[in-house]
Amino acid sequence: NHLGAILKIGQSDMNISEFKIESLNEEITCWLASPDPSKIHKKSGLLLNISATRQYALLDSTQNHPTEPFLDAGHHVLSFDLPHHGERVKQVYSDAVKESANGYLEAMGRALAAGDDPFKQFVEDGKTSLNVCIEKGIAPNGKIVAYGVSRGAYCLLRLAAEDKRVHAVAGPSPVTDWSVVTEFANQVDPSITKQIHIENWIDHLGEKAVYLSVGSQDTTINTDSCVQFSMELFDKQKQILPEGVLYNQLHVVDSPSHSPSKYSRLDATQ
Repeated sequence: NHLGAILKIGQSDMNISEFKIESLNEEITCWLASPDPSKIHKKSGLLLNISATRQYALLDSTQNHPTEPFLDAGHHVLSFDLPHHGERVKQVYSDAVKESANGYLEAMGRALAAGDDPFKQFVEDGKTSLNVCIEKGIAPNGKIVAYGVSRGAYCLLRLAAEDKRVHAVAGPSPVTDWSVVTEFANQVDPSITKQIHIENWIDHLGEKAVYLSVGSQDTTINTDSCVQFSMELFDKQKQILPEGVLYNQLHVVDSPSHSPSKYSRLDATQ
């Protein structure tokens, strides 16, 4: 289904089509941005770009840094709302939650504590939406990559670990350990957050290309946690890849805050 209009982004017209998927008994709306047909070539691939909502990921100039460069390079860009964000807010978990990015994060924590795992949901969302794109003839060469910040980065690492079709993830300011995130620490038992630490999927990420960047004083997601995970991932790649071959990058940048700078977002895009 076409949205009925060509949306404007930067200096370019964006052609966005919409489709719906059924994922773990939830109906989810996906947006697929397509490049100008004249720009499509044999190496054209697909970027899964995840922010809080598909609108942020594709249209918001403060969040959509990869969208236009990928379209200009002849690639498609896919997005959908994170669980408990945008149209997917569930009243049972969001009753007392403020309408803010952190509020939605608190709802994710409440859901996890109740046994309604938002990350398993996301992985299924990602697999199902990629199935549809492949059925549409998108990225027949298998070139599928992903970009997300903070909670989005964590979700995409989980997806890449469980879906062989996702070959690379760029994740500025990634959550790696949910026990250090205030909205989770206040309501989720440590035994549960331990089970979802991203290091538990490290064996499935060894052959992926993973770009991570983190602020040198990021107390929200904990700089040390991100660095430790990255070093463990380097070690894993050293074990399984040919000598001298490493796919990953880690950048610790001079920043006191959690939100990545424009430079970090554009570097991750590159």
